[in-house]
Amino acid sequence: MADKYDAIVIGSGLGGSVCAALLAKAGMKTLVLEKNNRPGGKSMGISVKGFRSEMWPTFGIPTHGGPFVDAFRKLGIESKLDICPGSFALMYRRKGGKWTTSVDAPGQQVDDPTANMFDAWDLDAKEREVSMSILAEIAMFTPEQLDALESVSVQQWLAEKEHVPRPLHSFLATQCNLMATGVYELVSISEIARVMQVFFGGRSGYPRGGYGRLVDEIIGVLEAHGGKLMTSARVERIIVEGGRATGVATADGVFKAPIVVSNAGIQPTVLKLTGEEHFDKSYVGYVKDIVPSLGFTNMRYVFSKPVLEHGVYVATTEDSFLDVERLDRMREGVIPEDISVDGVVPSHFDPTMAPPGKQMMLFGTWCTPDPSGKEIKALHAKMNTLFEEMFPEAVPYIERIEGHVGPAEISSLSRDQVLPGLGGEACGLAVSVGYSGKNTPKARSPLPGLFFVGHDAGGTGYLATHRAVSSGINVASLVHFYWLERRSILSV
Repeated sequence: MADKYDAIVIGSGLGGSVCAALLAKAGMKTLVLEKNNRPGGKSMGISVKGFRSEMWPTFGIPTHGGPFVDAFRKLGIESKLDICPGSFALMYRRKGGKWTTSVDAPGQQVDDPTANMFDAWDLDAKEREVSMSILAEIAMFTPEQLDALESVSVQQWLAEKEHVPRPLHSFLATQCNLMATGVYELVSISEIARVMQVFFGGRSGYPRGGYGRLVDEIIGVLEAHGGKLMTSARVERIIVEGGRATGVATADGVFKAPIVVSNAGIQPTVLKLTGEEHFDKSYVGYVKDIVPSLGFTNMRYVFSKPVLEHGVYVATTEDSFLDVERLDRMREGVIPEDISVDGVVPSHFDPTMAPPGKQMMLFGTWCTPDPSGKEIKALHAKMNTLFEEMFPEAVPYIERIEGHVGPAEISSLSRDQVLPGLGGEACGLAVSVGYSGKNTPKARSPLPGLFFVGHDAGGTGYLATHRAVSSGINVASLVHFYWLERRSILSV
């Protein structure tokens, strides 16, 4: 006899975990099936030789609001969010110049938060005026204005401005890489503006114990309300009977439920787990056509002593952003002369994340989402050279460089590859004009009983983990209403 549940959630990434815990809290008998040996998906916590972290640089939970705060409040564990403040270093180098660093320190109040940045960019008075005007316009967009700009890319929006200083142009293009995991020709100005308004409007930090600890807190709510997590339980297929999803099959058996919520990504769910034959051809074409996010690749630098002063480092130049043309060349293995890098030092926020007297930095950059991409080794060599230029004082204290992670590992961990060149997306799908904002893919699939959760569907106005958590909240509400409306029918 198959085990029966009200809802089965495939995958325990932040979106799936939040959704499942909220469903259990609402009284639904909920099962989460996770193919890895621990929950969290791309946000799972890892522990290596006394160091704890995520697999790649992850940072930025606002303390004043946003999806994480909303989710933990709805789950009744807001006090367990426990966000640690820390300093943020923005490093910048003009053509032929040296690295300059501006620092956003925790609790520091400044009259003009753009002053250090504009100084690093070496802007003259007129350039400062233009830059301030453009940034102020982004900060002051109303919800109605943002809705009206959904189909305008960052590149298109900037093209309408006169005399945009090159450093500001590069800054906004880089924010598309950093905050939307896309390229500025394709990312909506509405999407990036919403993100900037949230993240530049207050303090952000890193969760004590890491993001993996947050997943554990969420799973704790699931289990406290009778829900169940099964790890090392790869779903092989979604069962379809009578024209609707009715459960899942794993190597260990069949689990039945009238509602299946997939956190495995839209493309793997439709094209592999369920099968194209259960969907209209036009919907299958739509799913195949959704634009993926960029990939990300990084490594861990382990130091024999704490040598890095700040918790987050973002380093850019006037010409280091990824755009469509550079991404195309990268697919052929051609690395840009300049690249942007992102680094996080977890123990800066929580000293228990590293052994006493030690330090570790996660340090990486953006790439294609292709699990077999040609550029990864060359990018690692470029990052090593860049690290030595940025942090010469830290080089003598490097004990080892390890944990090279990229699109291949992302695909293996969370998103099965089902289409050529895709599968290693750093966030997921739907980061471009036509697929974001009000055009975000629907969480309710055309197949009755099947829903999507996570970055791909159901979330709005945030980046990466935040969009996944937003989706978890929204999809839980959608699924719960669906269950209530059909409860007498679905239970037959």
